[in-house]
Amino acid sequence: MSVDTRNLFRTFCFIITLLLGLAAAQTTNNPGTKQQTTRDPSQLDFGSLPQVEYVTTTDYSAGGLDGYYKLMSGFLSLVSPRDVKYEWIELAMQGRAQEIYKEPTKVVLYSLGWAICAAIGILFIVIMPIVGLCFCCCRCCGNCGGKMQQTVRDSMVCKRRVFEVFLFVVTILIAVGMVFAFLCNDALSTSVTQANTTISGTFQNVRKYFNNTKTQLDYIVDQYDTMSGAVNYDLDNIDQTLGVAVRERLRPEVGTAVNQLVDMINTVEPTKMALLEVQRALGQLQTGAQDLNSALADQRTTLNNTLNFCDPTDSVCVNLRNEVNQLSPGGDFSALTDVNTELDAVNTLLSSYDIPAIADMANSAFEGIPNRVQNYSTDVVADVKKLLADNKDVFANLSASLDGQVKVIANNTEVYQDVATQYLMKFVVPNNMYRWYAGLGLCCLVLLVVVFNLLGLIFGLCSYNSDHTPTTRTCGSTTGGNLLMSSVGFAFLFCWLLMLLVTIFFLVGSPMERFVCRPLETQEIFAETIDKPYFLKTPLSSNNNDTQSGTPAPSPKYLLGQLLLQDDQIPLKAGDILRNCSDNKGLLAVLQLDRYSFGGTDTSDLLDQINNINIDDQLDTLDVDFSTVKVLDQDTRDSMTDFRDSGVSNIDFDAYLAEVNKGLTQVDLPTYAQGLRTAADNFQEGSNVINGVRNNADRIDQLQTTKVVPLLDDVDKLKTNIQQLKRTVSDLQTSIDALLASAQNAETYLQTQGGDAVKDEAKTYANQLLGYAQQYADWIMVRFNEDFGGCKPVSDAYQSVVLLLCSYFLDAFNGFWFGLGWCLLFYVPSMIFGVKLAKHYRRMDYETGYDDYDYRYENVPMSNMDRKQPSAPPAWHRAVLHKAPSE
Repeated sequence: MSVDTRNLFRTFCFIITLLLGLAAAQTTNNPGTKQQTTRDPSQLDFGSLPQVEYVTTTDYSAGGLDGYYKLMSGFLSLVSPRDVKYEWIELAMQGRAQEIYKEPTKVVLYSLGWAICAAIGILFIVIMPIVGLCFCCCRCCGNCGGKMQQTVRDSMVCKRRVFEVFLFVVTILIAVGMVFAFLCNDALSTSVTQANTTISGTFQNVRKYFNNTKTQLDYIVDQYDTMSGAVNYDLDNIDQTLGVAVRERLRPEVGTAVNQLVDMINTVEPTKMALLEVQRALGQLQTGAQDLNSALADQRTTLNNTLNFCDPTDSVCVNLRNEVNQLSPGGDFSALTDVNTELDAVNTLLSSYDIPAIADMANSAFEGIPNRVQNYSTDVVADVKKLLADNKDVFANLSASLDGQVKVIANNTEVYQDVATQYLMKFVVPNNMYRWYAGLGLCCLVLLVVVFNLLGLIFGLCSYNSDHTPTTRTCGSTTGGNLLMSSVGFAFLFCWLLMLLVTIFFLVGSPMERFVCRPLETQEIFAETIDKPYFLKTPLSSNNNDTQSGTPAPSPKYLLGQLLLQDDQIPLKAGDILRNCSDNKGLLAVLQLDRYSFGGTDTSDLLDQINNINIDDQLDTLDVDFSTVKVLDQDTRDSMTDFRDSGVSNIDFDAYLAEVNKGLTQVDLPTYAQGLRTAADNFQEGSNVINGVRNNADRIDQLQTTKVVPLLDDVDKLKTNIQQLKRTVSDLQTSIDALLASAQNAETYLQTQGGDAVKDEAKTYANQLLGYAQQYADWIMVRFNEDFGGCKPVSDAYQSVVLLLCSYFLDAFNGFWFGLGWCLLFYVPSMIFGVKLAKHYRRMDYETGYDDYDYRYENVPMSNMDRKQPSAPPAWHRAVLHKAPSE
């Protein structure tokens, strides 16, 4: 089973861009027209995209070898301190590698470090076997420390101690290198295990990524229901969402007149009640005032009769006579006309017309505009809902078309994973065991030197006795010396082989670390190569020629833009992709899919397809007929005309108020009575008038209580209702005439301009509905830029490969040969100190100063004499090596 990944990529990107087109369509639906939205649509909650937890494949631990790897890396940096010559890579990829060698000096200087190290290794490989062979022959000839004779000196102890210390230190250093080499050899096996984990985790993440991206896309498409649900809800309540807006739009011209008309109609009943109260209060006042006037007249007569008995020359008496006429009525209520005629007219009006129904009709004619809008928008609402449903089907079908591709990807990743896993398990893992054994064997070769050195030191130190002469040293001490010489022998025997492997591994691992791993870890290799504009300098295909001129096509500006998006003008860079993916950004930000062209179907073409969601065009067809709306019907007009002609406005309210304001009496009776009592107190002692005046004061107080006080409430009611009527019906005729004209104008405006008001508000309402779509589009844009198709697995896969190749494998590989090289570095001092120290441990055949003979070969070994064996033939070697001295 196989899959066309290019077609899959195009299909996936097409769906993404189609959704992006929806987002853009809401803001560019009417190009050149700036849409104003007067409402703030409710904020929709689309939730968060479903996320998946990926398998972590980027965890790395050096297992305590961090410091050692840094030391090794520092050595490689010392060998090759110069930056990578990316221009050479560029020339090589352009087929111009021969130009690199036109500047041999630069090439030599750049590779000088590797050349020096390789030369040292080769010299070591060549020289050490020769030196070992010569050293062996020299020892066999009794030279180079091979003579079993040692001169006893006082400095022997000090020299032996120094040799022991130096050999021990060198041996420990060799052991350290051997341990690191062993650990790195084991780490190489770990890299094989990690390779299986990385491959499994990476392929698993790929499957999870595509499945989750498909799930996210389904979620985004499903959120179309959230947006369309908000639109449908507003459409179902169009009487409130649009109708109320139309009514409020008409209120300044129509609503005000209607409200004034309703207010005027609503004054009829209160006017009737006020007239009734005026009529009742006026009747009571006229009757009560008549009684009060008679009582006041009688009281004046009585008071005058009383004052006739006082001394005419008494000033108090004179003053009282002058104030008697103040006991007179205030207002003349009998002169006020009644309101029976006006009251009859209002009663006739109320009995002829259903005033509350007229008020309700006048109000409902205007307030019922939302229901009228809803009734006339039934077809438009149905069309918009159908449009939304059709577009949902388009997106759902596009999303469903990706299911098969995702399944193919999942199946193929499983196949690829099985192939990679089988390769690892059948070839890499079994062969890794032999590699591990080989590495272990190399470490054991070093271990031989370490073990022989340590055993030689142990035997030598433990068995050495300073009281013994060189010829009487113990067997243990001699064994220690022999072990040290064995160490030297093994070192000479295998050092060239180890150096050969170290040199080969160095020439492989060091350039890989410098040219591959470091650039991959820092990602500078992308910035200096494929991310550079016009990196190739040549077209991708030699057959890609201009069809008209036949000349080769120009090289792509951005290589990845051409390879992935078939557009080399899109600045798609590998470094940017990895950085954005490390932040788990979405595909839009990473691949710049908004600039992608799908084989002739670019974003503008997609927008044309998406623009069929023209809610404003649908609502623009909404037409509400206001021709049958009557704000002022004939009954209402007749009722207002009759109310105007009822005569209520002809009442002389000022005359009423003038008489009412005069009060019931000209003087305040309690005050007048108190004045009489005060005057009585001022009469001469024994006057006959005093008691009479006081009696009159008491009768005046009685008048206040019995005649005046009962009428005060009627006076207040009369005044209040007269003032109310004056406010209500003053200029009634003019007001009603103006009101009727205003109502007629409002009705005319509603019938002629109401349709335009509906059109304008429908546009605003369409913007409100598009506001929901805009929220959906903005949410899509945010999701695409932030977390839709978050490509963290791409970055993780890259990091996993780099970790596997560089951290797990190459660091361990370089650490292995670096450890062996470390050991070889101390092989030479180990051999030197081993040979020197062996001289002090081994039993000598001769001891200078005790076993000396006259001339060199004049000796008979004591062992031969003890065994009664003859000595060597006389002078068997003198002819060759030595001539006996003359006596």
